[in-house]
Amino acid sequence: MIPDPENLRLAFRKAAKGKQDRQEVIAFRRDFEANIRKLREQLLKNEPDVGHYRFFHVRDPKPRHICAASFPERVLHHAIMNIFEPVLESYAIDDSYACRKDKGAHKALAKAQTYSKNYMWYLKLDIRKYFDSIDHRIMISLLSRHVKDRELILLFQTLLETYHTDPGKGYQSL
Repeated sequence: MIPDPENLRLAFRKAAKGKQDRQEVIAFRRDFEANIRKLREQLLKNEPDVGHYRFFHVRDPKPRHICAASFPERVLHHAIMNIFEPVLESYAIDDSYACRKDKGAHKALAKAQTYSKNYMWYLKLDIRKYFDSIDHRIMISLLSRHVKDRELILLFQTLLETYHTDPGKGYQSL
């Protein structure tokens, strides 16, 4: 269950990994049990405090506009994924590598090298402003096919509503 205190503690450890020296992690840890309790209560009341984004630009190597959730929201995201990831993984295609356990850039490169030995042509694809174009109604509809927990669907809707460029799509920078 997402609001389980042990799940929230595990989510904190995952969200804080490699970020121990950041002020938002230090602040969360300073009153750790109260913050876990607060997040749990918000989830139990179906009133998570979400939508606190920080926007910035990076070049990696091309320019990107980044939208980063607040640290407590990232803990929430990890708590959700601790429970929901197996469901998503069961429907994911094998050749998707980003942000997945036992996948990543090295495995994607190895797979591409294998394919290059067997095929003469390839397609390199990067959809411009991909997340900006996702229709939230369609996303919720697709999730609803695989998730029968109405409270979880409402949580997904709440999270999506905080992130938009056009009504029902993407995100809106301030």
